[in-house]
Amino acid sequence: MSQLPVDGASNDAEKKTSKFGHLCPAVAMYGPCNVEDLEPGKTMKWCTCGLSKTQPWCDGAHKKTGFKSLKWKVPDHPQRIYSICACKHTKHPPFCDATHVNLPSVVTEKQKNCNSAHEDDMKLCTGCGWVPKW
Repeated sequence: MSQLPVDGASNDAEKKTSKFGHLCPAVAMYGPCNVEDLEPGKTMKWCTCGLSKTQPWCDGAHKKTGFKSLKWKVPDHPQRIYSICACKHTKHPPFCDATHVNLPSVVTEKQKNCNSAHEDDMKLCTGCGWVPKW
């Protein structure tokens, strides 16, 4: 499973580790957010952690998790609808690449085999993407 950008990294070379190690995001939704009429040239902040309440955009919920938003410039050539990743496992952030299709079984297995203690007062287990029931 692909790891998400750490500190806004946009390529594999930058997706190394931070003091938190490899980070696994929470899955906000198993499918894309279809966003209409974005302003060409505008800089948006895509949520990489999966915790934002304003999906697919960042609302700062990642604080103290090791994640940062991914700054993304809306292409200058406008289109009506953009399919923005909401599962947070795309290989082409912020765009959906259909990774979500096979992701539920991968996430379930990863969480089942996670060695971290999952406690209800945690924000996010960055080892497996587990979040407490909200």
